Amino acid sequence: MDRRFLLPIIAGASLAGIAGSASAVPFTITGGSATAVGISTPGSTVDVQVADDLAHSFDLDVGETTARFDFLDVSVSGLGLTTGFINAEMDFSAPAEATAEGILAGFSIILGVVSGGELMVLVDPGPIAFGDGGLFDVDFFGFSDTCEYCYTLSGTVQATVSLLRAPGTGPVSVPEPATLSLLGAGLLAIGLTRRRRRRA
Repeated sequence: MDRRFLLPIIAGASLAGIAGSASAVPFTITGGSATAVGISTPGSTVDVQVADDLAHSFDLDVGETTARFDFLDVSVSGLGLTTGFINAEMDFSAPAEATAEGILAGFSIILGVVSGGELMVLVDPGPIAFGDGGLFDVDFFGFSDTCEYCYTLSGTVQATVSLLRAPGTGPVSVPEPATLSLLGAGLLAIGLTRRRRRRA
């Protein structure tokens, strides 16, 4: 193939790659809230507090995910089997005013001599749209705890934030194999046509 034809294609692809790379998107978590509901055992108490350092700011590039950070501090006290749910919300002011909502479900068996329990994610927040086609995701992570000669179990719910798509980029379309085959055949035909003209 003629180098005069090949070089503009390479240069164009390089420029498209540079134009497609987006700068980091700023995020700000302003706080959160949580409510324990459906506690099964009378006399058992479930205390849920938002982590002290939940409110913070960070930047993400497309495809990046934060390290896990503390979201909720949870403790269960009492005696016997306790089950229940926690409705959890995390609030953002950037990249948009938004709230990530999820539900955690847990159980504990506190016997005094030996106790154990687990809090797991029942409903994870879905992706959150922002700006012109931007999309980010929030994931919650539960915990388990065991202890001997105790009447309180405790742990920390953690979370991560992922930037799935930057604003202004829209959904990324991936060419189908048939489209790529047609493109390749077209380029081959152009190359053969140019070679025939040169020989004539």
